[in-house]
Amino acid sequence: MRVAEAYEYIDAIQSFKGDWPLYVTPKELLESEKEYDVESLTPIPATHGALEFLEFYVDEEELAEVLRGLIEEDYISPIMKALEAGVPLHRALPPSILEEFEDFGKFIKNYLIEIALPLRGGEDVASMVESFEWVEEVELFETEVFLVDPDLVEKELEKSYYVGEYLRRLEKLFSSAMETRLHLMLVRGFGEASLTFKDIEKAVEKLLKELPVVRCTTMFTRILPLA
Repeated sequence: MRVAEAYEYIDAIQSFKGDWPLYVTPKELLESEKEYDVESLTPIPATHGALEFLEFYVDEEELAEVLRGLIEEDYISPIMKALEAGVPLHRALPPSILEEFEDFGKFIKNYLIEIALPLRGGEDVASMVESFEWVEEVELFETEVFLVDPDLVEKELEKSYYVGEYLRRLEKLFSSAMETRLHLMLVRGFGEASLTFKDIEKAVEKLLKELPVVRCTTMFTRILPLA
């Protein structure tokens, strides 16, 4: 599937309030004396680590045209300004309006993705990763990471009929997950929503060939400051 087509599945996973054994939050958020409003998301499990779609960017003109049939004109301009400032659509639009969209994915043009990779070592590879064309930012830190064999994760997927059931199964799996002190590398980059998950996989595979990455799935609660 293209990322745009998979938006509802992505949102269903990332909005799940999971009881994961690890919290990951920006360093500046922890060190700042300023109070932030925050939101959390559950990542998408992967063979090596996990991934999250941190932001989606829409075709604003196309979206505005549709909104004109749903809300008063006076409300459209503030919504567009909020989107331009980076406010996610689910906070820029009232829930009642969001429910009117049967296929929101068709408005999405770009995204900001974050790949979370567990590494054995890797202190000297951050600059190399930044040389990849699609990579915008790399963050590397050492922490206690909870790891599960991806084959076990896949078995839980095969047993599940619904997204929620799958994630609840993963919660139980990770409640007894192996705790290991490793480096966790967060690789962030932009992409077009017309790309497929296979395209993303190929891009990440090229990255993995250069890293001492551990073949394990890791799940956590990702904490993000609200725009």
